[in-house]
Amino acid sequence: MKNLICIGIIKIIWSTRIVILFKNLAFKIPIDKRGWLQGKNEKGVWDVYKHSHFLAPLRWEWFGIVCQERCEPIKSIDENIVKKVKCYIPRFAIPNCDLYNPLNWGIYDGRRVLLDYGIDERISKMYNKDE
Repeated sequence: MKNLICIGIIKIIWSTRIVILFKNLAFKIPIDKRGWLQGKNEKGVWDVYKHSHFLAPLRWEWFGIVCQERCEPIKSIDENIVKKVKCYIPRFAIPNCDLYNPLNWGIYDGRRVLLDYGIDERISKMYNKDE
């Protein structure tokens, strides 16, 4: 379960990364190895699939720290969108991939986009082992 603190207009969320949400930007700062790997993976996924319109725009990644465009939260995600993304981006077609969690999705430019796309098979196995 992710943790949340609100300080005025700034929101801070943490799990394997501390996520600081400002008005237009989200900063993801790793706090463990999984978080660092997720940041590095997000950059790699963005570089290959940024034109798919399935991903929240990534501005930059530096030593596992990620800066993304902030997106509007959603309350549910359609199973067909998840299936389409898993088909288009094969690295997400893994058993322990949490693409069905609406907290990992948002709205950007009127379309549903994946916010948390640093997962891969290796990292998903680390979650099974540690949690």
